[in-house]
Amino acid sequence: MNKVKILSFIFNHCHNNIVQRKCIKKICLLEGGEAYSKTARDLFEKTYGLHIGYGTYGGIWTSAQLRYENLSIGNYCSIASNVNIYTGNHPTHFFSSHPIMYNPDLGATKSLSFSRHLSIGNDVWIGQNVIILPGCHSIGNGAVIGAGSIVTKDVEPYTINVGNPAKPIKKRFSETTIQKLEATRWWDMEKDELLRNKDYLQRIVQEDKA
Repeated sequence: MNKVKILSFIFNHCHNNIVQRKCIKKICLLEGGEAYSKTARDLFEKTYGLHIGYGTYGGIWTSAQLRYENLSIGNYCSIASNVNIYTGNHPTHFFSSHPIMYNPDLGATKSLSFSRHLSIGNDVWIGQNVIILPGCHSIGNGAVIGAGSIVTKDVEPYTINVGNPAKPIKKRFSETTIQKLEATRWWDMEKDELLRNKDYLQRIVQEDKA
């Protein structure tokens, strides 16, 4: 049995968070880093129901977000440390917002109600200390969320969003360039193929600035 299989076995049979994180860290090192490890992704999908796309790296691998359901993250995303994502909320239409209304024992996995799915697209950059609240159900491809922002609603593709609440300040590219980039579906390429095509993809953006 190779090292990756041994570490996967320990991850699956030891429910200590610290041990699991150490296993994931070692697995990623053995498979080219957290951005590219297939085994780590498979373990998170199976254990937490959390899809983390190929090439995606950052704080999402070590934070408590991994315990949250109803979350999927696309390929080649950059997620800083201390990003907090909330896909569930306390009820406001009951006489009390306290979770005792639907979770009398206050179990940690059922502490919030009315969960909604959050889909984060491809090539999304989320800065440090960002908070994403349940009112946000979609963050589009190529979006950028500035550090410290509080996201309360959906984020359009290729927009740069900052502030509290986060608001779009500009598009990264023109609509024509966005359409060209989307048509390439470059995020479906794995590392080596993407590196071979990076000059072609960059020319699409440079033509936009010409």
